[in-house]
Amino acid sequence: MADDDAKPSPGDPGSDEAAADDPGVLRFPQSRVRMGGGKPPRDLGLSKLSKEVGSSGRSAKGHWCSHCRGIWYSYFLESECPVCGNRHG
Repeated sequence: MADDDAKPSPGDPGSDEAAADDPGVLRFPQSRVRMGGGKPPRDLGLSKLSKEVGSSGRSAKGHWCSHCRGIWYSYFLESECPVCGNRHG
């Protein structure tokens, strides 16, 4: 096995465990987003469709809205922020 294929060990700067200890990392399933400015992200709540279905919000996927600087949640393949209508992340 080549050294290029080696995975980072726990505690290395590129490892998941090192990122989990960093308070500036907002964890998403596939990405890490550094938050600037010191303000925590806003909770924008559930999407309109998720509310209509009457879901509790558990196991919903989070989506980032750059206009509202917050996270909204949905069970479905929606792309529109429930607060401002932004569809571009």
